[in-house]
Parts: sequence; C-alpha cells; structure tokens
Amino acid sequence: MGAVPLSPDEVIEKSRLRRDLTIAGTAVLALGVVVAFNANDVAEGLTQISVLEATGLVGLHLLALVLRAVAWGLCLDGAGSRVPPRELHATSAPRFLADTVVPTYLGAWVRIALVRMIMGKRAPTIGQMITADGVILLVEAGITVVAVVALTLGVGLPWWWSAVVIGIAVGGSLLVRGLKRRYEDRPFVRTFDVLARRHTLAGLTALLTIVLVVQPVRFWISINGVGIDATFIEAVLAFLATSVIGGLPVGPGPASVGATGVVFSDAELGLIAASGIGLAATAFVAAAIYSVVALAVAGPAARAAFLSRFRRDAPSAPRGTGTPR
Repeated sequence: MGAVPLSPDEVIEKSRLRRDLTIAGTAVLALGVVVAFNANDVAEGLTQISVLEATGLVGLHLLALVLRAVAWGLCLDGAGSRVPPRELHATSAPRFLADTVVPTYLGAWVRIALVRMIMGKRAPTIGQMITADGVILLVEAGITVVAVVALTLGVGLPWWWSAVVIGIAVGGSLLVRGLKRRYEDRPFVRTFDVLARRHTLAGLTALLTIVLVVQPVRFWISINGVGIDATFIEAVLAFLATSVIGGLPVGPGPASVGATGVVFSDAELGLIAASGIGLAATAFVAAAIYSVVALAVAGPAARAAFLSRFRRDAPSAPRGTGTPR
C-alpha cells in the first residue's frame, strides 16, 4: 500500500517545522561555538554559581511553572472546559520540559496531544487550548506594559522599550478582536471571554504577576552568580529581551544568552554564555522535577484513561476468527 499523500496544510506545517528546527539547531550550534572558544570563561562562570543560588534558580522556576499551569487551567475553566488538577499538571509539566529543549510553540503541541490522549472526549478542543495560551500572553502583555511604563517614568528606561511593548500588546488585542468578530460562533472564541470576567481576570493577573516577577529575579541571581555585576533593572531588561528573542524559533538556551549579551554587551562573552546556560539548565531541572512528580501523582488515573480509550477505539474481531474486521 502506498503512502497517503499529504494535504496542502500538512505540507505547509511540515515545512514550517523543518524550518524552525533548522533555525533552532543553527542557534544551538552557534552557542556551542561560543562555548568552545570561551570554554575557560564559561567554566569559571558556572563554577561561581553557588549551590544555594542554583537551588534558588530551580525552585523559583518550578514555582513559575506550577502557577503558569494553574493559569492555563483557569482560562479553560472560564471557557467551560475544565481540566482536572491531576491531568492539568500531568500534561503541563512535559510541555514545559519540552519548552526547555525546543521552540515554545512546539511544546504547546506536546500538551495538546497529552490532554487529548488522557482525557479523550472530555478534552477541550484544540482551539480552546491554543486560545488559552493566547489569553495568558495577552494578560502578561498587559502586566508588562504597566511594568515597563513605570520603569520608564521611574528610572529613566529608554522610551522605545515602552513603545515596543505597547505595540505588541495593542497588536495582540486587535488580533483577538478580529478573531472574536470572525469566529464568534466557534467554541474556542469563548476562551477570550475570561478577559471580561472581573474575578477570573483578577486571578489570572495575580498568578501571572508572580510569574513575571520571579523570572527577572532568576536572571539577577544567574547574571550576578557568574560574576557580572548587574542591577535588578538590568536583569529586568535581560528578561524582556529574552521574551522578544524567544518569539523566534531559536530555543531557550540561545535566547537567554543572546538577551544577556544585548544588555551586557561590554561583559566577557564567556560569562554571558555561562549565565544563559545556567538559566536554561536550571529551567530544565525544574521542569524535569515537575514532570516526574506530576506524572507520578497522575500516573494511575492517566494510564486508566489511556487504556480505556485504547480498548474503546480498538477494532473488534468477529467470533471464530483471529483476524480483525
């Protein structure tokens, strides 16, 4: 039997995936070259990070991951498609683990696949799950606008930081408005309604504010830990730059290194690389711990759901024969 031909959409998606993985691989290769040519400085920077600092980096990132998962579940609750806590964390943790290795949007598809596999017909639609990520990004954009404008007015942050962040937030809001107008009868659009619910929006804002405070603290610990003298404001700028660069399919390691290099261009390249590697490595450890614990807690229920679905979907054989219909 010949191979089933791909649809035009599948061809485009495969081409995009191949392109993004090529870009990510090139970025990782470039980071490897930087590390190789500055191996002594990188090693010196990493060894300066104390056990206490490394533990703090892991713990803070673990906190941020758990809160981000809860926020995602809150968005789906508002859309009328609840994901129970065990399934929520068992599917979110591997997604975050994938995020530490591949570009972020690929990690999102990992969670979608796991939710559909474990929950079966009870799962939210793919559109609702994607839109829930979009709602989180919009709320984070709003929080970031407030923070950046406050920094611009309070400590003299260059005006163009505010302009860039406001432009991104406005663009996202216009996109949502257009989607709601065009697809108002689709289930996934209901996810955006959480933005109009005061209590849900307040909960999302509180959760994501903690997440967005935690990350610059991690940058500040890591950058100072490797021997670069950085203020907290500079750490905030490095985090913002990482968020912008992270929108490209380059992967988390190169994004952290590139952003740190933008803000601390006069620092030694090896120490810049060490800081980015420290952030990426501790993020991986935090996501791995989260995955092990979440899957251990949800293991029996997840396996039961999967086996039940497998038995339901498996073809039955006619009596008296050993071959399927």
